[in-house]
Amino acid sequence: MDERQLRAVLERLNTTGCIVTSAFEGQSDGCFISYVVPCSMNPPRLLVLTSHETLTNNLVERSGFLAVHPVARGQETWMLLFGSTSGREVDKLASLRWKTGITGAPILDDALGYIEGHVIASMDCGDHTARLVEPVAAGLRDADAVPITTFELFARGLLSPSAPLGNPWSAFLPR
Repeated sequence: MDERQLRAVLERLNTTGCIVTSAFEGQSDGCFISYVVPCSMNPPRLLVLTSHETLTNNLVERSGFLAVHPVARGQETWMLLFGSTSGREVDKLASLRWKTGITGAPILDDALGYIEGHVIASMDCGDHTARLVEPVAAGLRDADAVPITTFELFARGLLSPSAPLGNPWSAFLPR
């Protein structure tokens, strides 16, 4: 299998960029993620993946709770703050308004919305942990806000894809 072609296709699976927050024993953090998807409607469930490298991943693992906040267009600085700094070195929440949710996870005041949930199952997926999340609280604050997608972040140069964003099928086309 051509790994470059696989990555090029995977990067075109358009997901909403989100900030995941969590807290445990007085420590709070958040990270930018692009691996999140509703995975059941009845009962409602989300699948949320966090990188093993983040403090947020450790806090979710220890607390069993998290909050997911879709990032809206115009909030690209959130993606940079939560995606390019470490919570072990910087208090990423210090510059934002937030409150403690019912699970203890930080809820970002200016997010277009949020889903707060309890982790009911986890699975190691390589460099990320997948968590099946049961929502316990949610709020849509701005119904008109447009979420920013991972592919849009690639196209605008705010994230670097691992493969060029040209035609992913070009290697398969006749010459």
